[in-house]
Amino acid sequence: MTKDTSSSFDDRIAERYDEIYEHLPDAGPAAGALARLAGNGRALELGIGTGRIALPLAALGTEVHGVDLSEPMVARLRPATS
Repeated sequence: MTKDTSSSFDDRIAERYDEIYEHLPDAGPAAGALARLAGNGRALELGIGTGRIALPLAALGTEVHGVDLSEPMVARLRPATS
């Protein structure tokens, strides 16, 4: 099966994604709500991107796994998780 990446974020978008969407509300409250829902469990984020939700959620102690179609977006997330 071939992966169709025509609708995914490319390098150009991935480089500016966090800047473009910095006007969105802080992810902390969302991460807190998700951590409560996860309890002692894990979370799977579909479309993890640069980790805008996943990183604060992990900082609260929830084990987070994620998938994303955009390799450039995930590449930007990887240094933050190392």
